Amino acid sequence: MRILAVDDLRELVKNARKQRGLTQSRAAGLVGYSQKWLSDFERGRVNPPIDMVLNIITLLGIRLEANVTAGFNAHASDEEPSL
Repeated sequence: MRILAVDDLRELVKNARKQRGLTQSRAAGLVGYSQKWLSDFERGRVNPPIDMVLNIITLLGIRLEANVTAGFNAHASDEEPSL
């Protein structure tokens, strides 16, 4: 599945949780969050910090891969970034 928007990630989390037979309460409790938090996330009511999202996707066994799009230039100039 391609993740192009936050809503795609929400749907992925919801589907993976259900496929594993986990209730929102159980899944959230396993990573120390409330059922309300997970419900709000799955319904698009909250935009949590990335570490919270990474915790829940790790619990659900979701593996994310990143691809860098050719031609993307994060710098406005042609200069090499300094480290």
